[in-house]
Amino acid sequence: MPFAVRFTLVALALLSGAAIAAKSGSDDRMRYKWRDESGTLHYADTVPPEAVKFGYEVVNQQGLVVRRVERAKTEAELAAAKAEAAKRAEDQRKADDAARNDAQLLAAYPTEEDLRKSLQAQIDLISQNIQATELGIASQEKSLAERLVHAAEQERNGKPVPPPVQEQINSLRTGLSEQKTYLERRTADRAAMEKQLVSEIERYRTIKKRADDQRGGKR
Repeated sequence: MPFAVRFTLVALALLSGAAIAAKSGSDDRMRYKWRDESGTLHYADTVPPEAVKFGYEVVNQQGLVVRRVERAKTEAELAAAKAEAAKRAEDQRKADDAARNDAQLLAAYPTEEDLRKSLQAQIDLISQNIQATELGIASQEKSLAERLVHAAEQERNGKPVPPPVQEQINSLRTGLSEQKTYLERRTADRAAMEKQLVSEIERYRTIKKRADDQRGGKR
């Protein structure tokens, strides 16, 4: 084959390959389409800021959507999304804490009676404390009454109340006021514990039933 003919064939092959490559490259080129705030459809070879603002789609040469990009969020939307994510995280943390506490409760008290005895022991301890405080108050009231009688006798006889007696009276009155305040607080503590006993027993029953149901479901 003459050299000129071979050269012509090679040139034609190269040109054909370049044309195919160019056509292939053109087929692979992506375009971007979006709608503006008035709803008008736009197309572009690059992504303009307006498309980022409203969101856009990436389409191939056949017009098929290959990817969707949501519009850019506003500062308010970003803040709201951040707050929502924080709330979900906090809710999950609380749920995890509750699950952990439930598991610890069941581990500490294998039966409802175990829990009841533990709570009742705390109530009994407060009751003993209340009883001891009441006895102390009664004793102080008796001592105060005696000091007041002595002081009244002194005054009836036209004598001043001795300073030590007056100091004792003042001290007893202060002590009684403090003891009565303490008694009120401990009485409120006992009432709160009695309510807690009821609520904790109910909670225990719910947790125990759920745990038993879960174990039954795994069999």
